[in-house]
Amino acid sequence: MRPVTFAGCYGSLHLPARGGAATGMLLCNPFGYDALCVHRGWRDFAERVTVTGGIPVLRFDYPGAGDSEGNEEDPQRFRAWIDSIKAAAAYLRAATGVTRLILCGLRLGATLAVLAAEELGGVDSLVLMAPVIAGKRYIRELGMQHKSWLKTANGRESAQADDDGRAVGAFGFQLYADTLEQLAAVDLVQRGRPAARRVLLHDSCESVPMSQLVECYRGHGASVDVQIFTEYDKFLVDPRFSVPPRRAFDSVLEWLGFQSGAPATPAARILAPAADARIDFAAGHETPVVFGGGRYVGVFCRPRCAQEHAPAVLFVNTGGAHRVGDGRLAVLMARRLAGQGIASLRMDLGGLGDSLHYEDSPTLEAVYARHSVIDATAGVEWLIAAGYPQVVTFGVCTGAYVSFHTALAHPHVVGCMSVNLPFFLWEGPQTKPGAHHIESSQVYWRSIRNPRKWLRLLTGRANGRAIAVELGRRWYVRLTSLASTPFEGRLGVNTSTGAIRQLLMDLERRGVQTSLVYGPVDAGLDELAIRFGPNGSELGKLTNVTAKILEKVDHSLFSRTARDVVMAHFEEFLRERTLDAGRADVLDAAVLHMSSLRRMWIQTGPRKAVR
Repeated sequence: MRPVTFAGCYGSLHLPARGGAATGMLLCNPFGYDALCVHRGWRDFAERVTVTGGIPVLRFDYPGAGDSEGNEEDPQRFRAWIDSIKAAAAYLRAATGVTRLILCGLRLGATLAVLAAEELGGVDSLVLMAPVIAGKRYIRELGMQHKSWLKTANGRESAQADDDGRAVGAFGFQLYADTLEQLAAVDLVQRGRPAARRVLLHDSCESVPMSQLVECYRGHGASVDVQIFTEYDKFLVDPRFSVPPRRAFDSVLEWLGFQSGAPATPAARILAPAADARIDFAAGHETPVVFGGGRYVGVFCRPRCAQEHAPAVLFVNTGGAHRVGDGRLAVLMARRLAGQGIASLRMDLGGLGDSLHYEDSPTLEAVYARHSVIDATAGVEWLIAAGYPQVVTFGVCTGAYVSFHTALAHPHVVGCMSVNLPFFLWEGPQTKPGAHHIESSQVYWRSIRNPRKWLRLLTGRANGRAIAVELGRRWYVRLTSLASTPFEGRLGVNTSTGAIRQLLMDLERRGVQTSLVYGPVDAGLDELAIRFGPNGSELGKLTNVTAKILEKVDHSLFSRTARDVVMAHFEEFLRERTLDAGRADVLDAAVLHMSSLRRMWIQTGPRKAVR
């Protein structure tokens, strides 16, 4: 796999061991949150096609999405997405010499593949996995997902300001007016003649629209095969729990005439990006980087006008999402910081995104528990080698955990912001699929006066036992912590709270500017209260470590308002806590150096130059 760029788009080119293939494949991403969900599986599928079929595969981000240039609210996104598929086809042909094209798309990516293939002409085969057949139906689906999220505690708390009718979307990604208008006009059944001679359709279930599309394509003489996408519901879910649809991918390989069956091991090699790989934007430019002996992939954001002596920022993954982050937060932050002269690196930890997998750590839990901090310190080392001796780490949720512990692990980390930190120490599995989610105690206290909540509890729609057990555990740990604090370290009394307090004291003594940030109903506030009192009140005794609650902030920063609030707070943190401190450190170092030279002169007198 080689990171590449073309026409303002970021992509990954998967190359077979031997060149000379006549056919190449383009993978067309789904939209928004779906693209986050399937990223790891999509990447592994590209590797399987390359290894099994011996053909090059290019997957890429659309303009205003992923690591590509632009923003989702820019005009004419729908048109830009179709044009980017055409640009990707031209790049694939030029880079590999292929003459025949296969376009494979998922959800909205399948629809875009059809529209692009119509304009390209000569596309050999189309693989459409759960395609969006009618744009209007898809827009309604996004609207329903958003309304469902608004009913959650996080949605009610933070997202109302985003709901202004200008856009439709879900889970941090939105479509705006002109895109909605163009998408609403799309109906694949009404378009008639298929854009390829062979078409494979994957449907999540038997549906009337899919049957109509099959009849339409066959009526125009195309060879059409239909298969049921039984693994759809396990693939397009939260990135933490997404399971690659092996049977569906096998069926695609067989349909293309490649050998399937036993899964091919993804090629354990990431090639260095081309020297000219680059994404430009107003405040600077970005380049893909491969480091750590070819293990890690990241994107380095360099400002056009850099602040002298400013630390660089390291962004790490959240949960199972790749480096762009929920709502594309890391990309937005990196480019906004570049406008203030601050460089940054957003990287994929091992086993996430585009970085290499750990064979001994196939699960997300193992990736975070065993390797994440070691991986993040490799990112710190890369920034130091790039000329940034001071680094500030930033992360959300599990990324907040990695950010916090990387600050403890590496002496060149001078600042750390952890947003919605769920725990201070890793104490076993945190992400169990299907487990009942326990909200913060604040949410349940608010619910006491709500008759509907009591009705849900009494009718079994809320898991009262799980809630009671978890809240009881929190109270028990807090009371135990309070009772044992006076005896901590004495008489052999050592508690987890004592160990956590020691971690904070280590950061305090080292002068690492540390900010713990929470949304008003985040479950992490309970962990903070257990260890350091309500809202972290006991941290007020420290100078370099602070805790703050930000209004309108949801856990994953799905709300645009939440992202803006956090970005503004991080900028203030950098300005007041690390930039000024960094300049002071540089000045102090210069003064000490001059004092040392002065003392040496007084003690030894002037020395003759040595030739």
